[in-house]
Amino acid sequence: MQRKTKKDQVDADGKVVKRVKGSSGQCPYNKQQNIEELRDSALTAIHDVEDLVKTARKLNACPYYASRKAAEDAQVVLVPYNTLLHKNTRESSGLKLKNNIVIIDEAHNLLEALAQMHSSEINYVQLQQSYKQLTAYKQRYSKRFAAQNLLCINQILFITSSLIRLLDKSVQVTSNKSDLTSEVYTVQNFVLSAEIDNYNMFKLLKFCRTSKIANKLHSFGKVHTLDVEAGLKKEDKNPRKKVKEFLQSIENHNKANTAETQAVIPLKTETSIGNPFLVFLSFLEALTYTYEDGRIIVYRSDDKTQSKLHFLLLNPAGQFQEIVKDARSVIVAGGTMKPISEFKNRLFIGAGASPHQIIEFSCDHIIPPENILPLVVTKGVQDKRLLFNFENRLSMGTCLKQILMEVSRIVKGGIVVFFPSYKYESWFHQQLQDTQFGKPLFREPQSSGSVDSVLSAYASAIRKPNSTGAILFSVVGGKLSEGLNFSDDLGRCVIVVSLPYANIYSPELKEKMAYLDKIEGTGAGQAFYEAICMKSVNQCIGRAVRHKDDYACVLLVDERYDRTGTKNSLPQWIKRSLKTCTFDDGTKLMKNFLFSNEL
Repeated sequence: MQRKTKKDQVDADGKVVKRVKGSSGQCPYNKQQNIEELRDSALTAIHDVEDLVKTARKLNACPYYASRKAAEDAQVVLVPYNTLLHKNTRESSGLKLKNNIVIIDEAHNLLEALAQMHSSEINYVQLQQSYKQLTAYKQRYSKRFAAQNLLCINQILFITSSLIRLLDKSVQVTSNKSDLTSEVYTVQNFVLSAEIDNYNMFKLLKFCRTSKIANKLHSFGKVHTLDVEAGLKKEDKNPRKKVKEFLQSIENHNKANTAETQAVIPLKTETSIGNPFLVFLSFLEALTYTYEDGRIIVYRSDDKTQSKLHFLLLNPAGQFQEIVKDARSVIVAGGTMKPISEFKNRLFIGAGASPHQIIEFSCDHIIPPENILPLVVTKGVQDKRLLFNFENRLSMGTCLKQILMEVSRIVKGGIVVFFPSYKYESWFHQQLQDTQFGKPLFREPQSSGSVDSVLSAYASAIRKPNSTGAILFSVVGGKLSEGLNFSDDLGRCVIVVSLPYANIYSPELKEKMAYLDKIEGTGAGQAFYEAICMKSVNQCIGRAVRHKDDYACVLLVDERYDRTGTKNSLPQWIKRSLKTCTFDDGTKLMKNFLFSNEL
């Protein structure tokens, strides 16, 4: 699409398609003069993505290449997290850090985002597909490869087969095929166990990048039809079996009238796994990180499609080091960034910054104290104890239903309820059969494509004449807990049910906590565990009040919110107005609060 081509195009029947007059086979939007004109337009006025595409259509120019060119002269460039924080993506996009100011907004999840984007996972099927593709590619073009390139391909094939063998060894028969067991390795122990410790991963990755072999394999799999299975079968040393196969092949040949009747097996990559070799290269790159900074978790099951290798980055500071070193200044900003010590110690100091270079600035919320009513509700209707821990939460259905019915009577606008998990939200919704709240009930969809339609229906139900409001069930950490505004009547009351603790038995979480205890001292892992939970809670709370004249009630429904450490993890603008009460006392406070603000 980038280059002009004289190659004839053919249709499905193999006939040459007549070339359209004036056509070069090149992308019609990839015209240098038009792209430069669009670049100048983008630099003279601020365009969002939609504006740039609209202008690009008028000028018949590619907005992607125009924005790349415009970035060279622009004063402010807005990019997603991954484009900035991932080195390879940053360099391929042409972004330069030297002497520039880096501003990272919504930075509350920065450490987790860094760790996630530099972690890697590859499953058994993807490894097999990578091996099959590369083997078939090598067999077809083996005479064209230079000796050095052939050596690199053979080494990559050995590494791939070694990883497959490692998963095969690790598989243990279980009573349930869906059961996964896990084993944790340091990177050093992993490469020794896989017997790939004597290979230069940096050299192999450089070969893959310069040769663009991942793209070639992907195209190769689409274009060529090969008898892959025949090429992958190991040579059988049984002479009697080989004679039998030879005689069988003669018989088949005699039966065939034409060469076209011979069976061919197309080499196709399963659409569900995309380009598996790219996934393999991502995992290979993870093996080049500092040994102390990562762990590899081997998941195994007797169902091989469930077996996988997961590289977990424990120390993201190393991946932030170049940004701190090259940028003139780095600003991380957000509304819920507690605990600040995470950013100081684990991010900046860990990335090489001096403590005296780090400046902390915080200011009060624009919302006045009288416009927010945060309540820790420790007891429900009839003073029933509210404890939504994992062991007790299924017994709390009736009590929670009574709380929602009473809140529905008090609050006229929208009520957004955050549950700790999709599973618990689904279970509680089933308990509401034949329950009438006097207002429509909406639920957060698990499909991202349905979010807008649900939000539109929720907003319409609240804004229609003589509306009694609406209820929206959501999930902490879900699609509605961050980045959305429930301002004014869309969120007059936010209810957070339980504390959304992560699964303490997760191998990844256990390794991260153990790593922090080792590096920062005993208790650091537990503090990290608590911080993950409270960051999610703080994000939910912030959905309700979005401007200085807005007001809302916030109910934290669980007696554990009354713990000193938990309350200290709440933002200052919540703590200054926070009250602990029973639900009966809370309803009186809510009535007075809403009445005074509605006047």
